[in-house]
Amino acid sequence: MTASGAAIEAHGLEKRFGGVRALAGVDLHVPRGTVLGLLGPNGAGKTTTVNILATSLRPDGGSARVLGVDVAGDPVRVRGLIGLAGQYAAVDGTLTGRENLRLIGTLTHLPRREIRRRADELLERFHLTDAGDRLARTYSGGMRRRLDLAAALVHRPPVLFLDEPTTGLDPQSRNDLWQTVRDLVSEGTTVLLTTQYLEEADQLAHRIAVVDHGRVITEGTAGELKRRLGATVVELLFADAAEGGRAASANSSSGPRRHRAGGRDGARAVAGRRVPEPHRPSRRGGRRGAAARGGRRPARPAPRGGDRMTTLPAPARTVTAPMPVGQGMGYAVRDTLAMTWRNLLRIRRLPQLLVFATIQPLLFVLLFRYVFGGAIDVAGTDYVNFLMPGIFAQVVAFGAVNTAIGLAEDRSQGLIERLRSLPMSRSAVLAGRTFSDLVRNVFVVSLMLAVGFAVGFRLQTDVGKLLLALALLLFFGYALSWIFALIGLSVSGAETAQAASFPMMMILVFASSAFVPTASMPDWLQLWAENQPVSVTVDAVRALVLGGPWGQHALVSLAWGAGILAVFMPLAVRRYRRG
Repeated sequence: MTASGAAIEAHGLEKRFGGVRALAGVDLHVPRGTVLGLLGPNGAGKTTTVNILATSLRPDGGSARVLGVDVAGDPVRVRGLIGLAGQYAAVDGTLTGRENLRLIGTLTHLPRREIRRRADELLERFHLTDAGDRLARTYSGGMRRRLDLAAALVHRPPVLFLDEPTTGLDPQSRNDLWQTVRDLVSEGTTVLLTTQYLEEADQLAHRIAVVDHGRVITEGTAGELKRRLGATVVELLFADAAEGGRAASANSSSGPRRHRAGGRDGARAVAGRRVPEPHRPSRRGGRRGAAARGGRRPARPAPRGGDRMTTLPAPARTVTAPMPVGQGMGYAVRDTLAMTWRNLLRIRRLPQLLVFATIQPLLFVLLFRYVFGGAIDVAGTDYVNFLMPGIFAQVVAFGAVNTAIGLAEDRSQGLIERLRSLPMSRSAVLAGRTFSDLVRNVFVVSLMLAVGFAVGFRLQTDVGKLLLALALLLFFGYALSWIFALIGLSVSGAETAQAASFPMMMILVFASSAFVPTASMPDWLQLWAENQPVSVTVDAVRALVLGGPWGQHALVSLAWGAGILAVFMPLAVRRYRRG
């Protein structure tokens, strides 16, 4: 806790993206157990501020603390103190609601028994118990938002960041989420809420900071901000909408003043009209409206926009860090295995991913074996024996493209943003993705080996050398995955990742020795084709499975793989950390 008692403090935060100054000196002060609303249009700097406080971005200037912990100096500890629900419901649609929550519990290093209990607790709290074992992609928008908020609360964070949480929700789902936020604050949670809607800030926030062009241009309670806007409002309540419409028409002839009239469904019948005294602008649907609709009142009064900040009762519990943040190799391995499990489960539940991964190489086997093979001469062996090592290399090379597509898809859905805010190993997301793609490659290469034997491929050495050849192929494919991990983290979506990756793979695979001898190529192309990494690996695999000197080819292939890993693994991890 800071000396000032603030849960969140920021002083002079600055951030640039190229030539764009996203933040130009943001100052914030959020007392413990309160809600601060960041109000402003798109592009004002609200999300950038949240991402800095959530450690997803590093500020270019200024400082920030969460419960006294510097977000730049000790980001791992900060991640153990916060929960983040971003602009989109960042849940994995191929996992059930319960699996989503358990995955977050694992990645926040809760004890295994606590993970199960906490997932069940949150499903009940957010009225998702009946849907807990359904895939999240079958949820409605409101259900996905509730699951998203539940995921942010798995490790009981004392500070919660909500980035435009009700965007796209229907009124009932929005009101339910508002009530959930009130309940959390009544328990002592501190909330920083970004929104474009004054009504939402008025409903939830004890204080509001209006952000525009990267600066806080004004701050105060809702009442203070309303008075600065001026305008007194007279509300007319009528028994039904028809009566309100007639009154509005009659009033239009009395002068150029603004008016709003209407009925409220379920309102108490009144005789004639009731005209309250003039008052300050207020939100719609407060406690009076809730009572009229038969809704429940908040467990604790929401901010009403008065002259001073709402007086808060003492929090129901003392909120501290939920548990020590796990670090070290053991936690890194556990996090990596959790992400690997998630990715493999996704493949199992989307079998078309494996179908697409196998259809292409199967078609190439059939085309080159029975259509083009008769026109291609190779010395010393049947063409099918020459072809299959090239097919194996094609499988692992094009399999690496799936790494880019998967990461880009997670990034566009907000999952990467959520994972970066968790107190998990920073390399586990990428390691889990590349390792699961390695497992998929094992399956597809094994299938292609069986197809090869079915169309006439014959091993001309022993099984030990075949296994060595397959290990060399898989290592090479794993190294390539890190190139495409960097691509996936650098583009805007899965389609862009695919468009950026396939041309590169086409050049590497087809301008190589995979399908034809390099001697048949033009002289200007041979130098590239004979020395690029796919050709080197294919030549090593051919030597191992068909007989012949293989040591030098294998060493060069290993050197290529190790070099790719040495360059692209740190680049991809760095790109992931930068956001």
